[in-house]
Amino acid sequence: MTRLLRPLLCGALLGLICMTDPGPAVEVHVPAEPLSTPVGKTAELTCSYSTSVTDTFALEWSFVQPGKPISVSQPILYFTSGHLYPTGSKAKRASLLENPPTGGVATLKLTDVRPSDTGTYLCHVNNPPDFYTNGLGLINLTVLDEVSGQLILTNLSLASSGTYRCVATNQLGSASCELTLSVTDPSKGRVAGAVIGVLLGVLFLSIAAFCLIRFQKERRKRPKETYGGSDLREDAMAPGISKQTSVRDDSSNELLERPPSASTVTTTKSKLPMVV
Repeated sequence: MTRLLRPLLCGALLGLICMTDPGPAVEVHVPAEPLSTPVGKTAELTCSYSTSVTDTFALEWSFVQPGKPISVSQPILYFTSGHLYPTGSKAKRASLLENPPTGGVATLKLTDVRPSDTGTYLCHVNNPPDFYTNGLGLINLTVLDEVSGQLILTNLSLASSGTYRCVATNQLGSASCELTLSVTDPSKGRVAGAVIGVLLGVLFLSIAAFCLIRFQKERRKRPKETYGGSDLREDAMAPGISKQTSVRDDSSNELLERPPSASTVTTTKSKLPMVV
């Protein structure tokens, strides 16, 4: 009887050992800390895995909005049977860091991130018959908006002069900028404005006087009108004859052309020189 029970016990133990052996395991590794990326930049969601890749290997990335369960996740892309299939509203901006992702790296790249990309991303690796663990990794992404601010100062006085510093801090770190403000006395500004006005007036008058003096000098330097020996004019006088003589000659010619009268002839003869 004892001899018959021993083979049965050995078979039961071997069966129990085979049932409890999990076989090869799929292990997915993702960062434990949340990821933050400025709006408009590219986010890299790191995901790595370890398994024996076979023809049944499949990778899926999906997205869940904040506050919603994983069961309602929206697909982003699939990799199966050696092909990549982007899908969903993020398909044009989603890609894999390594394609095909069969070397243990399944990192997702998402370009031009937007505030609507904030949420939880699921990296799911499925590789039958490696069914040990669920092969799932979760990454929380926060897209940081660009926020601007300004400081408005009113009723400025001399005491407002100085250096102003602005400091901004978020999950990515901190940054600062400085601005120097100098406030002048208003009365000094009015005096300076009056002085500048007087100087401009004097400058204008000086330029006007300079132009007038130069115009007078240029006018005096202009040569008088001369005529060459070959030029002929109706009113030109022969050399050696004065203007008065010419006038007299013209008068004589005029008198000779008029009809002679007694008084006229007598007067003319007494005044005109004799010419032989």
